[in-house]
Amino acid sequence: MARPFFLLSEQSIKAIEKTLVELVEESRARYAQVVDRSGYVIANHGQPSHMHPEELGAIAAGILSAMQVIVNLAESPETTLKFHSKTISNFHFHWISPRVFLLAAFDNATTESLVRSKARRAARLILPHLAQDETQRMSVGSVQFIEDKLSELFQDL
Repeated sequence: MARPFFLLSEQSIKAIEKTLVELVEESRARYAQVVDRSGYVIANHGQPSHMHPEELGAIAAGILSAMQVIVNLAESPETTLKFHSKTISNFHFHWISPRVFLLAAFDNATTESLVRSKARRAARLILPHLAQDETQRMSVGSVQFIEDKLSELFQDL
């Protein structure tokens, strides 16, 4: 079975990162990420205070997948997790495409409605950069072959 992999140009990645910078600045969010549903962080701006951005991306993808089992997220492309604590960030998730979502973390320095509004705008701006013509189908077997060859090459180091 072929699995699609993103092949984004440097120009597209820079445009996505610029959109995340604007989202964080305009909404006063703490940080934002664009994440593939597998947990791969495509782009991010800001730094989570409690973990590495890649770890957060993987965990966020798991949370969103679990929530889809409980709640039919097909009825709404966005959801917010709010915590009743001054030290824990709230998380707003917005699906950009069926495969990619936006995560914005925010605290009491802003409002949920402002973050939601700016996240919607950011998702609209990011979507064209994730167009189908910028993805490529690749056999998982070929990826495994490459990983095996790299392991073989570096086994003596």
